[in-house]
Amino acid sequence: MTSKSSVVGLVIVAIIAFAVGYLIYPAANPKTQAVGQTWESVQKRGYIVVATSPDWPPFEFIDPKTNEVVGYEVDLMNAVAQKLGIEVKWKQMDFDAIISAVKNGEVDLGVSGFSVTPERMKVILYTMPHTVTQVQLITTKAKAEQLGITKLSSLSDVAKYGMVVGTGSGTTEEAELLNLVKKGALESSQVKSYKDFGMALKDLEKGVIDAVYAETPITTWWISTEKIPLTVIYARSYWPVAFIANKDSPILVQKIDAALAELFAEGKVDQIRAKWNVTSG
Repeated sequence: MTSKSSVVGLVIVAIIAFAVGYLIYPAANPKTQAVGQTWESVQKRGYIVVATSPDWPPFEFIDPKTNEVVGYEVDLMNAVAQKLGIEVKWKQMDFDAIISAVKNGEVDLGVSGFSVTPERMKVILYTMPHTVTQVQLITTKAKAEQLGITKLSSLSDVAKYGMVVGTGSGTTEEAELLNLVKKGALESSQVKSYKDFGMALKDLEKGVIDAVYAETPITTWWISTEKIPLTVIYARSYWPVAFIANKDSPILVQKIDAALAELFAEGKVDQIRAKWNVTSG
């Protein structure tokens, strides 16, 4: 049997050992987990790790010729990095995993068409917005004619036509649709979420779903590039869009904001928008 004094001694040693380990190994300390995301760390290593879900043209998508991530936000982030004297290392992942990756310190930034919302502001930091979008419900012209729809006065009107609406998993559009389900305005069977918006578009064209709820500029991109005729049956102004960062990275966000402000003032943002046919507001 161990004496009380020996037990106390062992406890003290264990506490000291834990404290030393806690300080030596920051990964074990949740408050210091995001240390690698500070501006000083990014500047020291010379590159910034940016997560994106390349299924949102023309903001970010895979160029079929080069197999590289390209798009409006890609060019914008690269221009910001050039201003800051660093390189960008892109990391592809599902959209609904990016906020967690930013929070957990797996990446420095999220650049994937992130709407600025009060709920997200509670868990991550935003840079200054670079675009304001319009949310749109799109369908094929054939489906609109079949249902006799020209324009809907509200999103909940899809219930009248029994339409199944596809949207992106983890997006503000999904949250809006699920809120209508919660209120009883829509049936749960009328909402179908996709990891990839491109899959939703394919299902729309095949007739698996009746409409896709997304936002500009991806909807305008689809309308101008898809072979099957598409039409907008509901639209309204929506959220601003910005990059996202860890809560412990305020200086990094300030540096990015300063670079973005210069790019706006120099007309560089206008040039990048024109290249990708992106409008704001």
